[in-house]
Amino acid sequence: MPRVNANGIEIEYEEFGASHDPLIVLIAGFGEQMGSVEFPSDFCQDLSRNALRVVRFDNRDVGLSTHCTVSVSESGVASYTVVDMSDDVVGLASALGVDATHLIGVSMGGFIARWVAIRHPARVRSLSLIATPCGAKRGTEAAQRLSAPAPQALERMLGKARAGDREAAVAAYVQAWRSYNGPRFPFDETWVRRCGEYSYDRSYDPSGVARQFEAMIQSPDLLDAQERITCPTVVIQGDADPLVGVDHAREIASRISGARLKLIAGMGHEMPRQAWPELFGAVLDSVRLGGGGDPS
Repeated sequence: MPRVNANGIEIEYEEFGASHDPLIVLIAGFGEQMGSVEFPSDFCQDLSRNALRVVRFDNRDVGLSTHCTVSVSESGVASYTVVDMSDDVVGLASALGVDATHLIGVSMGGFIARWVAIRHPARVRSLSLIATPCGAKRGTEAAQRLSAPAPQALERMLGKARAGDREAAVAAYVQAWRSYNGPRFPFDETWVRRCGEYSYDRSYDPSGVARQFEAMIQSPDLLDAQERITCPTVVIQGDADPLVGVDHAREIASRISGARLKLIAGMGHEMPRQAWPELFGAVLDSVRLGGGGDPS
């Protein structure tokens, strides 16, 4: 796969569709590589059929993009935050020769996508935010009034940064995604296990995943900042998500002018194939408002 220099790091990426079509960049969640559960190849190919140039990539510290080396325990502060990761996205788009792009951000990727729109408003044509927290800083009044992640799901998520050998790492991956699953869509353990094996064999770095978590924890408060977002935005949320409650999605939608809220019944913190028609419908509505996609 190709790689570009952007924002002082190297970013591994893959693209689908025609290079002359409007660009949509897919931003993965915490610890996820670009070809894993969230954005499999079929998802990217199906999305590209809507006259879109689809790009998925490895965030810094996972996959084959640059891995950092300094941990918060060594320095006292995170070596980067999601704000820096948002500049990575802008650098990637620039390296691809694109001034303005559509963005899909899932979970942690939703933080990154919003910071791109806040810091570089002219570079974002539309936002699709999926299963992402509202961005209130831990310990603030806003964070305390909003729902917290289910303890087991949170523990499983953090477990991805602590597993040891291949067998343990793949088992932790499967356990995490099983705990995220909502009641409506069946859990495809065979496929998720295959994604876990692929991720381990491609690039396994639990310290990098831990640094991503530190980056989220030490990032600036996003709650009020997102009110500066002006591009067409859709907030997509499963109503059975054990990590991100519906109240977070409502909070985001209320703070971004004109944002639409799309709730998917019975979906958890996952993007199952059976939900892709609903997901694509919501995403493409925002893309068209931002000037892109197949108008038919």
